[in-house]
Amino acid sequence: MSVERENFKSIRTSLTAKQPYAGVPSMDYDEAKQEKPWQRVPSPYILLLLGFYLLLGYCAQLAEDAMPAVIRDKDIAVNNTNTFSEESARRYLNIILGDQPRVAGTKYHLEKAQDLKKLLDDVASKASLPVRTDWQFVSGDFWIQFKIPYANVYQNLSNIAAVLEGDSGFNPDGSTRESLLVNCHYDSVPYAIGASDNSIFCAAMVEVLVRLSRRKKKFKHNIVFLFNGAEENPLQGSHGFISHPWFKGVTNVINLDSAGMNGKAQVFQATDPRMLNAYGHTNRPAGQSVGQFLFSAGVIPSDTDFRIWRDFGNVQGLDIAFVKWGHVYHTRNDRTEHVKPGVVQCAGDMLLELIIRLSDDDAYKQMKPPSSAVYFDYMNVILVTYSDNAAYVVDTLVCLFAALSILYYVWLVGFRTSTIQELLWALGGRILCTACGLLAVALCTALMVATTTQMRYLSRPWITVAVYWIPYVISATAAAHLFDSWRTEKTGLNRSIRASQASTATRVLMLGALAALLGTPDSAAVRYLLTVPLLFSTGASFVLLTLLRYFRLSGWQHLLMEVSLSTPALLFVFPLALRLSALLVPIMGRLPNGQPDYVIAAASCSLCILTAVCVSGVELLFSRRRLWYVAGAMSAVCVVIMFLPFSPYEENGVAVQRHTWFHSEIVSYDRNGSVTERTSGVLVTKWDTHNVRSAQEALRNSGLNERDLKADCERHPFCDLPLYRPRSGEYLKDSLFLFMEPPRKFDHSLRVTSRTCVGDVCKMQFIMTGPPHNTLTIVPYPNVTLNGWSFSSPLKHSSFHSNRPVYLVTHSTATFSPSFEPLVFSLTFVVPRDLQSQPFVRMSHDAHKLQEPEGLTPAFERLMESVPQYFNIAPSVCFKSNYEF
Repeated sequence: MSVERENFKSIRTSLTAKQPYAGVPSMDYDEAKQEKPWQRVPSPYILLLLGFYLLLGYCAQLAEDAMPAVIRDKDIAVNNTNTFSEESARRYLNIILGDQPRVAGTKYHLEKAQDLKKLLDDVASKASLPVRTDWQFVSGDFWIQFKIPYANVYQNLSNIAAVLEGDSGFNPDGSTRESLLVNCHYDSVPYAIGASDNSIFCAAMVEVLVRLSRRKKKFKHNIVFLFNGAEENPLQGSHGFISHPWFKGVTNVINLDSAGMNGKAQVFQATDPRMLNAYGHTNRPAGQSVGQFLFSAGVIPSDTDFRIWRDFGNVQGLDIAFVKWGHVYHTRNDRTEHVKPGVVQCAGDMLLELIIRLSDDDAYKQMKPPSSAVYFDYMNVILVTYSDNAAYVVDTLVCLFAALSILYYVWLVGFRTSTIQELLWALGGRILCTACGLLAVALCTALMVATTTQMRYLSRPWITVAVYWIPYVISATAAAHLFDSWRTEKTGLNRSIRASQASTATRVLMLGALAALLGTPDSAAVRYLLTVPLLFSTGASFVLLTLLRYFRLSGWQHLLMEVSLSTPALLFVFPLALRLSALLVPIMGRLPNGQPDYVIAAASCSLCILTAVCVSGVELLFSRRRLWYVAGAMSAVCVVIMFLPFSPYEENGVAVQRHTWFHSEIVSYDRNGSVTERTSGVLVTKWDTHNVRSAQEALRNSGLNERDLKADCERHPFCDLPLYRPRSGEYLKDSLFLFMEPPRKFDHSLRVTSRTCVGDVCKMQFIMTGPPHNTLTIVPYPNVTLNGWSFSSPLKHSSFHSNRPVYLVTHSTATFSPSFEPLVFSLTFVVPRDLQSQPFVRMSHDAHKLQEPEGLTPAFERLMESVPQYFNIAPSVCFKSNYEF
C-alpha cells in the first residue's frame, strides 16, 4: 500500500509541476491526505444549503403573496381623490355579483345589468366632474381565429359604459375625442359566480371612477369605463363596443381580466411600451413577457378582450389579469369568500395610479402602431422594460460580458492548451449533469404515470418540488461528483478552482444558447430568461475569481461567497418559477391532454436548469465522503412522496374536477322533415385526462348504457354530438355519451323561408329560433360549394370532415327578453343544375339552454347528485337538430 501511495503522490506532483497556475493556489497535500480538510465542506451540510435555497424560495413566495393593508372609507379624507378603498370596492362587488351566475342572455344577467347601470348613474349624480353613462344594445358578428375558427354572431348585446369627461371632451356628434379605455366584463360562465372573473376588476373600476369623479380639475383625456356584458360568449361585448361613438376617440386601452384569483394582477400582454413604462412606476409592478409568449403560442387555453381591441379596434395597450389560483377559474369556487384581504386593495391601488398617470400625459393623444417589448419585474420592486431592438443590443452585450469572464478565468489559470482542454472537459461534465438530471426526472415521471394518478399536484402544488426538482438536483449533483472524481485524478486544480471551472463551463453553455437565440426571429420576449441569470452569474464570477486569485479561500469561505453572490440571481429565478408553476399547474386541470405530468415535468426541469445556472459548481465544494448517504436519504424521501396516494381533487377545496354535461336530444330529419333518427342522453365532454373516466366510474351503477362514438365520429362532423364551443370539438371523440330519457322540451327551429336558383347559383333564406345560445354547423354535399353568406364575417371554413369543408357559426342573444328575436340569414351555393333538385347541404342546429336549473329533469338531477362532491358540473340542456336542405 505504501508503494502505491508513493506512486500516486508522484503522479500528483508531476501533474502539478506541469501546471504552475498563474498565481492561483493549486492543490495542496499533506503527508496523509490528498486534500487538506479546510478545502472542502463536509457533505451533510449540503442539506443545509438545500434548506437555505428552499427557505429563499419560500421568502420569494411570501413576497409574491404580500398584500397592502386594507384601506377603509373612514381612513380616507372626503377630499382625497387619489386613495383607493377596498372596503368601498367590496360593497360595489356585492352589488355587481349578486347571488347567481350572470350568463349573458339570462334573466339574472339582465337584472344585474340594470343594477350596474343604476350604480353608475348614482356615481354620476354625485360627481364633481362631468360623468356620462350609457347602456348600449348592439348586434353584429365577426370571425374569431381560434384553433377551430368560426363566425361569432351576436344579437341585442348589452354593454354598460361611463365616461369621465376630460379636457379632450366630445365631438359635436357625441363621439369622444382622445380617450383612455378601461375594460372589464360583468358576465360569468354558467354555474360560476365569477368573483375574480371578472367582478373584482369591475368593482375596482367603479371605486376608481368614484374617486376620480370627485376631482376639481379635469384630466387631459377622457376616461371610458366599459363594463362589457358578453366576454364569455366569447369576446362579443368588446366587439360590440367598437361600434359605439365613445370608442371613436380611444387611443389606448387597459384591459382587465382574470385566469385565477388572489396574488397580484400581472401584465401578460403589452403592445404599447409607453404604457409599460407608466405601469412600471406603479406600486408593486408585476409582469413577465414570457407570459405573453406563452399566451400567443396557445399554451394558455383562453383569451381576453385584448384580442378584440388589438385586432379589430386597432388600439394598443396593456392586458392585466390575476393568474394565481387558476383552480377556481370558471368553477363554483370563484366566490368572494376565497378572495384574500388586500387583493382588491392591491389591484385598485395599481389601477388608480396607472389611470392617473396615463390620463394626464400628452403622449397619449395619438394612437401608436403595435410594438412589442421585453419586460420583467424584479421581486415586484422594479419593472424592467426595453424594446426588441434594445433587447438585441442588451443580449449581445451580456454575451460579450460573459465571454470576457471566460477569458478572465483562462487568464487566471494560465493561457495554455491544458487549460482549454480542462475547460472543455468541464463543459462536457455540465452537459452530462444536465442529461442525468433530465433522465432521472423522465424515468420517475414515467414510473409515476404508470403506477399512480396523474395531476396530484393540482391539490398539492408543493409535490412538484419533491417529485421533479429534487430528483433532478440529486441526479445532477451525483453525476457532477462522479465526473469531478475522474477529472481530479488528471489535474492539479484545487476544489475552489474546479468549482469555478464548472461555473465557467456553464457560462459557456449559456452564452452559446443565448447566441443561438439571438439568431432566432421573435425570441426577444424569452431571451431575457437566459440574459438575466447570465448577467448575474457573470458579475458574481468576476468577484469570486478575483478573490481566488489573491486569497486562499477555505471551503466554507468559498461556499459563503457563492451563496451570497448567487442570491440576487435566485431572487429573479425563484419568483419566475413560482409564477409559471402557479400558472401552468392549474391549466393541466382544464387541458384535455393525455399526459399532463410530462408537461409539468418538462416545465419543472426547465425552471430547475435555469436555477442551477445561478449556483453551478457550488456542489463541488462539498466532500464526497458520506455524500452518497445524504443523496440516498433524500432519494428515499422523494420516492415515498412519489407514491403517496394523493388525489388531484379536493372534496371541499379549490381543486375540483371540471365537468360540462349536456342533457341532449339529437334528431335527424330528411328533406321532407320526417324524423330518420332520434337519440337522447347525457354528453360528458372531455376536460382533463381524468374526468371522462371519473364519470364512467361514478355512473357505473346508474343503469345507463354507453354509446360507442367511433362510427358517429367517422360519419359526421364533431361526432354528431352537441357542440357549444368549437374549441371543444376536437375532443368530442374522447367524450362520454350515456343513453337517457330526453330533456324537457323548449322551442327551437331552423327552416328555409325561400330558395331561388339562377343558373348554378342557389340562394336560401333561413330563419332560426331558439334559446340565447346556438351553434350552426354547415356542411355542403360533394360537388356543392358555399360561396357566400349574409354575415359580415368573411366566409371561411372552420375545419374539414371527410375532405369536405365544415362551416361553423355560433350565435348568442346576449340580453334577456321574454321572446328572443329570430336570427335571419342567407347562404349562397354554387350547385350544378343536375343536383339542384336534391338536398345539397347538411345543417345542424344546436340549441343550448345554459344556467337553467329549473329546466333540468328529476332524472338528470339525480344523476348529478350521485357523483363525488369534487365534480364541478356545469349542466345544460341541448337539442341538436340535423337537417337536409
